[in-house]
Amino acid sequence: MKLFSTYQRLFSLPEFGPSLFAAVAGKLQPGIFSLALLLEVAHYRSLNDAAIVVSLSTLAGITVPLRGRLMDRHGYAKVMRPALVLYLLALAGLVSNERAEGPLVTTVACAVAAGTTAPPVQIVTRLMWRSLATPDLRTTILSLDAVLADLGFIAGPMLAAFLAELVAPWAGLATAAFLTTSATILLLCRRLPQPVRQDKPATRDWMGPLRSRPLRHTLTAAVLFFLAVRSIELAFPAWAHQHNAPLMSGILLSAMAIGSVIGGVVLGALPPRWGAKASLSVTLAVLALGAALVAAASQTYVGVLIAAAALLGLALGPTFVALYSTAGDLAPPDMAAETQSWIGAFMALGGSAGTAISGLVAQKSGPETALVLAAVALAAASSLARMATLRQPVPTHHAESQA
Repeated sequence: MKLFSTYQRLFSLPEFGPSLFAAVAGKLQPGIFSLALLLEVAHYRSLNDAAIVVSLSTLAGITVPLRGRLMDRHGYAKVMRPALVLYLLALAGLVSNERAEGPLVTTVACAVAAGTTAPPVQIVTRLMWRSLATPDLRTTILSLDAVLADLGFIAGPMLAAFLAELVAPWAGLATAAFLTTSATILLLCRRLPQPVRQDKPATRDWMGPLRSRPLRHTLTAAVLFFLAVRSIELAFPAWAHQHNAPLMSGILLSAMAIGSVIGGVVLGALPPRWGAKASLSVTLAVLALGAALVAAASQTYVGVLIAAAALLGLALGPTFVALYSTAGDLAPPDMAAETQSWIGAFMALGGSAGTAISGLVAQKSGPETALVLAAVALAAASSLARMATLRQPVPTHHAESQA
């Protein structure tokens, strides 16, 4: 079909196959790891202890920007190789300590070490996509990346639960380790361009890419964006509980996820001149309208609410594409990896704030108010993204050489 000719061109690129495998492995790993870690620790201890271990391991992920900065300065291989070794040793220590019923503090230390040293596969994958695709295929390849992320977070937990139940409590962590190792090796085997070096590294600002005002606006928009996403994800279960329909929570979240996958696939199939119109400010504005539509639909019929959730999802995948693309374009030439790392860190910050704030709002004022909160946050994020574009035109050439 002519509509999907961009994907045909993408699939014919040299080294696309190994790159795709590395991307799939990298996208499955996060969805598997958290649940696998929870199930492994809960098998030997209480669920409360397991939740603490997972939380601390996730919190350790805030060190990703540091790994990004190190990769920009020293190259990908010099950071990812020792990080992979330490990551595997931490997981091995955790599994051994659990099987020996050792102290909880050892398990926590190993989990934190794993979260701190995990090779930043997803960051390098996005940089790899940018170097692999020609400019007219940039939106298509980032759309594929967003779709793979959606599918990974759907399939990953299912696979982790299946392995823990039918194989062994440690099988999920072993699979996560295998996927991380495979993705890291495949990425390092590719001829990734080396990070651009500054002539005078001593003058490098300690704030790194955060010194850029347009980028700070974009990162703040990322915080508000994920605050809204978490608010919506929490509002759906709250609505289901309010209407004594527990199954509706899963149906609404699935409808939004399916919409996100479809939106990402369609965006990637569009001709470049059309796909370029889906800027970050535009997709965030559409999401804001979608959240408002869902808030209104929550007062009507169930079928209308499901349809509204699916329509909202159509703009979700393209927003991730626009966010990572904008961040990549605004990244200083020698700070590509660190910039992509900060996007994830700021989204995690927004997600944590969204869970806390929307949980309180939904409890006090109902899920409809949480959805309105999401719409307001998305509208504010759209304005910030627009300001970032106006303050600094998006470069068209300097990011092309980044890996």
